[in-house]
Amino acid sequence: MVRRLQGRRPGGGHRGYLSRTLLIITLTLLTLAITACGSAPQSTLIRKGEAADRIWDVYGLIWIGAAIVFVLVEGLLVYTIIRFRRAPRTAHGRPVPVHGNTKLEIIWTIIPAVVLVFIAIPTLQIIADLAEPPTDQGAPLKVDVIGHQFYFEFSYPELGVKTTNAMHIPTGTIVDISLQSNDVIHSFWVPQLAGKTDLIPGRTNRMWLEAAEAGTYHGQCAEFCGLGHALMRFTVEAQTQADFDAWVNEQKNPTAGGGGQQLAQSLGCTGCHSVDGTASVGPTWKGLYDHSVKLSDGSSVTADDAYIKESILQPNAQVVGGFQPIMPSFEGRVTDADIQELIAYIKSLGQ
Repeated sequence: MVRRLQGRRPGGGHRGYLSRTLLIITLTLLTLAITACGSAPQSTLIRKGEAADRIWDVYGLIWIGAAIVFVLVEGLLVYTIIRFRRAPRTAHGRPVPVHGNTKLEIIWTIIPAVVLVFIAIPTLQIIADLAEPPTDQGAPLKVDVIGHQFYFEFSYPELGVKTTNAMHIPTGTIVDISLQSNDVIHSFWVPQLAGKTDLIPGRTNRMWLEAAEAGTYHGQCAEFCGLGHALMRFTVEAQTQADFDAWVNEQKNPTAGGGGQQLAQSLGCTGCHSVDGTASVGPTWKGLYDHSVKLSDGSSVTADDAYIKESILQPNAQVVGGFQPIMPSFEGRVTDADIQELIAYIKSLGQ
């Protein structure tokens, strides 16, 4: 023991402690810097609508309350460390245990209860405000949202238009949204415009949002709903009133050859199959037609008219390798003419 002590440099342990502390601080700052990178398209801190502003008001109150609690608790901790650092100890060198203090126990029970009331009152108020759209800003645009595994269907009952994974709205207009699920529980969330609201089978929930500026706002399902949950994304396309009216007209009167595209959107096909080559729940349609497709059993097949038709009517008969057999059958939901329209659209995306 004496030799070991003689061989150790004075202050070596202290320098080692400082080195470890500096390393931890450096890694922490580096981690914070990395997490701050990126454009954050789904950040709740970037508010672009009235509903998001109201939610932020509650966030502000909670942050103020949390800061006050933090300062009080940490201040009390530091005071206790300094004030009682030389308190009486037992024969083993440990602090003398204290058994119960009725006054303190009452205080630290009442204080959290008061804090919870402080948080609950504005939270319940904003939940009630967001359940019904404002009535003083003109007639709202009504949109019915239906959640499917794994895409969102948007229906405009007053306009006779349906889309998938892209909700178009005019800027400065309140959008009254009804939410339903066709299968399991989903959650509708557009962080920059509004908070989360669940879609529950057999029940209709409501929410509203409004976009102050034109642009594309990203949303997603915020409730785990199955294997394709991570890819259950959508966009809200906020447009000027003139651009929105033009879009509605285009949906009602598609250009020549656009019937297959509109059908793919209304049936929800584009919710799982991308048309630009990006990864999705199902195989992309870009460049699919007349190409060899490797199946999950190791065999290959050419994506011709017959294969595409079978994939629509009996999707699990020949599953593409790397994908799950989760596509529902469209037998009885589409006609032969519809299938030909879809095949023509897939063919137009490249061979």
